[in-house]
Amino acid sequence: MKIAYITAQTPYGPGESFILPEVIELKKQGHEAVVFPLRPKKELEKGQETAAVGKLTVRFPLFDFSVFLRALRLAILRPALVAYIVVSIFQYSGSFKKILKNLAVVPKGLVLGEEVKKRDIEHIHAHWASTPSTAAYIASLFSGVPWSFTAHRWDIAEGNMLSVKAKSSKFIRAINMRGVNELKGQLPNGLWGKVCMVHMGVKLPENVVNVNQSLFTLVCIGNLLPVKGHQFLLKALFLLKENNVNLRCLLFGDGPLRDELQQIANKLNLNSMVEFCGRVAHDEILNLYATGGVSAVVHPSIETKDGEKEGIPVALMEAMAAGVPVISTTTGGIPELLGDGAGILVPPEDSEALADAIEQLMKDHELRRKIGAKGKEKVKKEFAIDSVVAKMVELFMGSEDEK
Repeated sequence: MKIAYITAQTPYGPGESFILPEVIELKKQGHEAVVFPLRPKKELEKGQETAAVGKLTVRFPLFDFSVFLRALRLAILRPALVAYIVVSIFQYSGSFKKILKNLAVVPKGLVLGEEVKKRDIEHIHAHWASTPSTAAYIASLFSGVPWSFTAHRWDIAEGNMLSVKAKSSKFIRAINMRGVNELKGQLPNGLWGKVCMVHMGVKLPENVVNVNQSLFTLVCIGNLLPVKGHQFLLKALFLLKENNVNLRCLLFGDGPLRDELQQIANKLNLNSMVEFCGRVAHDEILNLYATGGVSAVVHPSIETKDGEKEGIPVALMEAMAAGVPVISTTTGGIPELLGDGAGILVPPEDSEALADAIEQLMKDHELRRKIGAKGKEKVKKEFAIDSVVAKMVELFMGSEDEK
């Protein structure tokens, strides 16, 4: 089967490393994937996985003179369709800001539709219920090729033409049950049958080296954004330091809170304990797990004041797949992943509870082993990339009558 994947930026941009294994596994299972990033940067991100997906990617900008000319030609050929798309955007976007965002992707959406027809694509799938799915919706209308999209977290809450997209699409994939319920809360009952739950998948490492770390190494992976809760982790580390607990914490990721978090670390005198490692290639993180370089992974996620929360973080799944014990919070879809002893859950924004959980893991080797083993089994059973992609292909190939 030949499938077009529409992403926000991947592989020409950060923040969507969870898509890479899915595309690679599609190829491994004998299908052909063509990736179209909506707003690509000029350079590929680092890493072997990114390079592999880059070979499957067709890159052209969201908007430039060549895109404008192609879109203008297509609009002249299909004026009624373009009028329908524009009217739908004005009628169903819900806010002036979303109208502008959706109108901005119309030219590329038309060009994507032409690319889909030219390349004999059989199905279009977009990641994000925001503008990537708007572009996929337009491409599907232009090409007549069926489409679907994966809805993640904030993009569900945004509510960008969700009913229109649901009606037009073959299915909507939610990555956890919370997402299923949130989508159903925004859709009329008659469209609930379009919503299905398929987790994001991770590759199970073949060989993992178990190493007894001379210094307990705690790792936190995530963009430096408010929803990730890094400030509460830093406060927990301060409490541990005050109790003469010695460890090393590596923060992988970048974002708008970098300077603020660095200032907090400086103020708490954590520079000898905390290292800001910046953004690194996805496969470097996987290699760190496989070579036994991580004692535990922590993900101090919160729910922000405007209601943003996590889905099921792939960063946790990847650590668990390697048998690394994890600590996180009871926010978003995280309890779905860490329930039944597959990880340690603490309340969000509770630095004392987080510090206690970290210290508990540090002092109890057997607990680390048990949690790591349960986490690995949970991921193997429910989140293995091969079974996840097989489920997605079934949905791609399923008849319209099934929905």
